[in-house]
Amino acid sequence: MEQIADAPYIREAETYGPPEAETVYCPVCGEECLEIYADMNGDVFGCERCIMIQDANEWLEEKREAERPDG
Repeated sequence: MEQIADAPYIREAETYGPPEAETVYCPVCGEECLEIYADMNGDVFGCERCIMIQDANEWLEEKREAERPDG
């Protein structure tokens, strides 16, 4: 059976290990991050460190409570 040689990048990874990932910093908060969040237009508005994810129903309830005159 004939052996097929590995691609050059595979041999390089076996010899030297995988390439180091570049450190990415959030353009909004400046912190090191793994994920960047963008809107539908592609405009970045934060990362996993500076964006808070909230349940939509909880958010609506909090908004309604804040708008109440006695609230």
